[in-house]
Amino acid sequence: MTEELTTSKIHEERQRALMETRSRLLAMPPEKALDEILTHPQPAALVHAFPEEDLYFLIHDIGPQDALPLIALASGKQLEYLLDQEIWQRDRLHIDTIGDWLERFLQSDPSFDRMIQWLTTEKLDLIEFFLLQSIEVQILEHDQDPSSFGPGFFTYDHVFYIRIIHRPSADTPDHPSEQHHQMVKNLLDRLAEVDHVRFQAILMEAATVLPAEMEEEAYRQRNVRLAEKGFLPFEEAVGLYQYLNLRQFQQRARRQKPLSDERNYHLSLVPITVLPPETLFAQALQTMAVEHRDVMQEEFAAMCNRIIVADRLKIEQREALAKVTQKASGYLHIGLQKLEDAARSNAAQPFAAADSLRRYHLEGIFRLGYGAAVELKQAAEAWVPRSWFARQGLPLTFWGETWLGVIGGLLIKRPLFFDNYQSGTMYREFATSDDIQNSRHQLEQAQYFDRLLDRLNPVFVSPSRFGFLSYKNLLLTLWARHRLALPEAVQHLNSQAFKPFFRELFQTTADPVGKKRRKINDALRSDFLHWLADRTEQTAAELSASIGPTLEALFVELEESYGRVDADHIDPRYVPHFLLEPHDA
Repeated sequence: MTEELTTSKIHEERQRALMETRSRLLAMPPEKALDEILTHPQPAALVHAFPEEDLYFLIHDIGPQDALPLIALASGKQLEYLLDQEIWQRDRLHIDTIGDWLERFLQSDPSFDRMIQWLTTEKLDLIEFFLLQSIEVQILEHDQDPSSFGPGFFTYDHVFYIRIIHRPSADTPDHPSEQHHQMVKNLLDRLAEVDHVRFQAILMEAATVLPAEMEEEAYRQRNVRLAEKGFLPFEEAVGLYQYLNLRQFQQRARRQKPLSDERNYHLSLVPITVLPPETLFAQALQTMAVEHRDVMQEEFAAMCNRIIVADRLKIEQREALAKVTQKASGYLHIGLQKLEDAARSNAAQPFAAADSLRRYHLEGIFRLGYGAAVELKQAAEAWVPRSWFARQGLPLTFWGETWLGVIGGLLIKRPLFFDNYQSGTMYREFATSDDIQNSRHQLEQAQYFDRLLDRLNPVFVSPSRFGFLSYKNLLLTLWARHRLALPEAVQHLNSQAFKPFFRELFQTTADPVGKKRRKINDALRSDFLHWLADRTEQTAAELSASIGPTLEALFVELEESYGRVDADHIDPRYVPHFLLEPHDA
């Protein structure tokens, strides 16, 4: 008994040491990691210790051609995972990619024996499928002249005559390329050299393969293998985006048994290495026992793989995987914040989040977080068709850049947050509850202005002549016409008539460097608010409480755009905030 415990302890220590070594290697520059592996006392054992996913990323970090020594050391399961990820385009095998990887496999094994043995035993169906698409075989009868087969045929035994072909595809020509021809010839040479009898059997079997049936069965087996790592079939993977609210959450997401208290030394480490550290999920992990952290990391890696399938992504580099982990951890962050808000927990945020992680599946928390974005999408989709602006036939651009971006991001199939290049992109995934609140506020402001315009019920005069019409220039033009005692219709203002209003709008002040700078007259700010309140049958106080900050931002925008412009230099082409006649009569 004591001896068994000692053996078990030694094995566990070995596994822990290998895991620490893998973690250290994955943190190194790829070329240095390769050198470390190849100079390790037991390089094959070290490579076999890598989970298939981690070795896949390491090979691509190094570069497939430079990583041939790693491929040579990889186990059968690791090689199979590599093929599962590389040679498929959705549910179809890609013949040229198969050729590329078969060539790399053969190049990685100078003795030929190991790779050929593995391919002809474990991946025979793939070899036969590839040869069916790449060669034509003729069997010489005893009284037949080989020249009757036509040009291009060659033989290893004067029985089977082979011609290399290259069937047309979307990205290859009708005739064999030199590279493809040479790759197929190398494969045939090695098959014939290692076991000629087996080679002849493969040629016979390849001729009888039904490609559609073989491809369908290979796809089924691939899906079974990948499903163990979270790569579910697309139809199942997209279930991750199904709406889940707090009421449904308690029943559907609760774990049925406590987390395991045993270490998992073979879990994939790459997703955690690119996990954004500022997210609530990442912070919660740091507060958990290492055994529970292992469970979370394994579950998180599987969920990232599910996102990859659902979003139809091909991820080869860690930089691309980082975007997936950012998306996953972002919606987990939102979901954990929703749970904390619902529980009104007094615990420190990471500890409260860790408690939620122990009680609920990550998938459920993700769906709860994503559900917050879906609720915004549903609100936008319900509002737009019955809105005032839609009934007028106005486009979404009517709401200006910010609200157009926010609403447009909510109306697409999978809603996105309008970031307006604050983090380098126009749109990104929602990452925090603040993103949700910001988008909700912007949507509600647009909806409020839409209701104001519905109450205002403006009369349009020749709307096709307006060019770019927005809620800003519509409201400001109506107000300007009111100040100028003109009919309050949506109609162009004459530039000459506009100038007195423009002069009245601004009051001159001195800025810190002594230059003239004009600000909106406080009395006119108040006048605009009261005019709008009167026309929409509300009080100024109600309007100020609902859209005061938005109106203030509009006045600041006017000051920044026209605060240094003289009324005599007004050019209608550069005054988008008011509808001015392009050319005066």
